[in-house]
Amino acid sequence: MTNARKMSLFDRNDEMTAAMVNEARRLLDIRQPQSVLLSGGNSPCDFYRALGQENLAWAKIDLALVDERWVDEDDDGSNAALIRRTLMANGANEARFTVMKTDAATPHLAEAEVDSLYRALPQPSLSILGMGPDTHTASWFAAAPEYEAVSCANATQMVAGLSAPRSKVTGNYLQRMTITGAMLKLCREAFLIIKGSDKITLLEDCLSSPAKSSPISRAAEILGPRLKIFALRGEG
Repeated sequence: MTNARKMSLFDRNDEMTAAMVNEARRLLDIRQPQSVLLSGGNSPCDFYRALGQENLAWAKIDLALVDERWVDEDDDGSNAALIRRTLMANGANEARFTVMKTDAATPHLAEAEVDSLYRALPQPSLSILGMGPDTHTASWFAAAPEYEAVSCANATQMVAGLSAPRSKVTGNYLQRMTITGAMLKLCREAFLIIKGSDKITLLEDCLSSPAKSSPISRAAEILGPRLKIFALRGEG
């Protein structure tokens, strides 16, 4: 099974969090400019809170988002707001944070502006990814009209606007900005955080199928051995 040997399984959330923090320290405990790309959702929150308390050179670390719903930070769906109240609640507030949401009416109208910001970031040392029950990662939704373009490793842009399909997963948050496969390709390493036996089984099925069969398998193909999977058998 593709990537199976890189899946670390845990029975306790605190043990998995500690393991991820140790791995992240290895990547980030250097005194040179670098960036970290961050996903939203519930799964990484404990890791973010713990990492934010680490004594790292946060002033030399740029934080940026993997994807964002096209809402302001006072909306419950804002990934930027989640990062501010978890990772950036302590010492990590010294880091520079590049958000995706602008004043543009749609993410598509903001592509050029946000793409310029992401091209100016130092090379990402780490990207944090998740996987939805529909196998999406970042905001790569297979039924979106922009899916082929955004998930391509040779995409011409680092970020792109996307119109997600309405579903139980997306809800009313259909307008999104996401990194492309080209941006993901630049990452030195990526952590994929999975919680729950059902998701572990789903991920195993995806990674044993052709890369084009799901968004998460496309991301895994782009990253290759740079992808590290942290999986919790329970829900937390």
